[in-house]
Parts: sequence; C-alpha cells; structure tokens
Amino acid sequence: MGEIVVAVLGGGAAVAIIEGIKEAIAWHRERKAKKEDKAEEKADTSKEMDERLTKLESDMADLKRMTSALVEGQKNVLFDRIQYLCRKYISEGEIDFDNLRGLNALHHSYHDGLGGNGDLDALMKQARELPLKQK
Repeated sequence: MGEIVVAVLGGGAAVAIIEGIKEAIAWHRERKAKKEDKAEEKADTSKEMDERLTKLESDMADLKRMTSALVEGQKNVLFDRIQYLCRKYISEGEIDFDNLRGLNALHHSYHDGLGGNGDLDALMKQARELPLKQK
C-alpha cells in the first residue's frame, strides 16, 4: 500500500512539475512574443517618423523655393516703382516731404530688407537732393 501512495503522490508531483514546466514555457513564449511586438511597433514608428521627416524636408524645400520667388518678385516690383517715382519727381524738379519719406521707405525695404543691389542709389540720391515742395 505504501508503494501505491508513493506512486500516486509521485505521479501527482510529476504532473505538477510537468504543468509548471508547461506554464513556464508558455510564459516565456508570451514574453518573447511581446518583445517582438514591441520591436515591430518601434520599427513601424521609426519608419513613420522617417516618412514624416522626409515629407517635412520636402515641404520646407518647397517653401524656400516659393519664398525666394516671392522675394525676387517683390524686389522687381519695388525696383520698378522706385525707379518710376524717382524719375517722376526728378522731371517735376521737386518733391514734397511725405513723398520723399515714402520713397525712402520703399528704397529701404528694397535695398536693406530684400537685399536689392545699388542700382537705384544714384536715382535716390538725385531725388533726395530735390528741393522740397511746399504744400
């Protein structure tokens, strides 16, 4: 009878040990799967971030090109307007204070703000030397 009890208890212990081993293997597999899922998620996030960064860089390059084109266009418009006004006031032989102030502001925006060249400096000098017209 002692052998039967030992066999039953031994069998139960063996089953318990086997079940414990099965649970340990299942836990290990689940843990490994979770780690792999995290690694895949991290890779997906990294890929998504790379795609977003590439898109932002492309958008930034587009904005730089458009801004450059707008600056060039504005410089051309200001150049034409300043040249026209200088010639007009020079031909009239005088300029009033407000028009001179406005002309100086345009030239400042063109020359200093937008990086225009010195092509208008001679005309601006002539306009600044005109006698001031009384209102």
